[in-house]
Amino acid sequence: MEFEFLVDGVTKKVAVEEKNGVFHIKQGDVEFEADVRRISDNELTLVVGGRSHEVLIARDKDREIVFVGGRQYVLREPGEAAGRSWTDDHKGPGGGLKIKAPMPGKVIKVLVAEGEAVRKNQTLVIVEAMKMENEIKSSLDGSVKKIHVAEGELVDPERLLLELEAK
Repeated sequence: MEFEFLVDGVTKKVAVEEKNGVFHIKQGDVEFEADVRRISDNELTLVVGGRSHEVLIARDKDREIVFVGGRQYVLREPGEAAGRSWTDDHKGPGGGLKIKAPMPGKVIKVLVAEGEAVRKNQTLVIVEAMKMENEIKSSLDGSVKKIHVAEGELVDPERLLLELEAK
């Protein structure tokens, strides 16, 4: 089965095939095998190259939002994203970025202030969802233009958390 997903605003294609209980994954020239263990409907453990990775999954309409190692990935099946650019929802004018909640949850901590400079992969907000704390990270170097949430606030999926301006 093939999937398309976005990482830092770039569409990636991944082929996944199961053979004898082991998943064979290919993305471009990179191939690897993973042992997948389902913990619950929304939680998996992946074992790749002897290392274990916890994976949390949230489903929202036509996409799945996956959290691995503090990073967020949005997956869609091929064709579902046709005619609609997910990045257009998040990219602001002038190269800015609108950071939205990936799933329903509670804002545990806002780690930045308006006007503050941020670097790529810096944690901006921590949202608790499904009893797990999810770090929402910046995908660019820039500054915080506007914060739309406060600590302790409940958020729905796609709720605007904050806006960034590119450097």
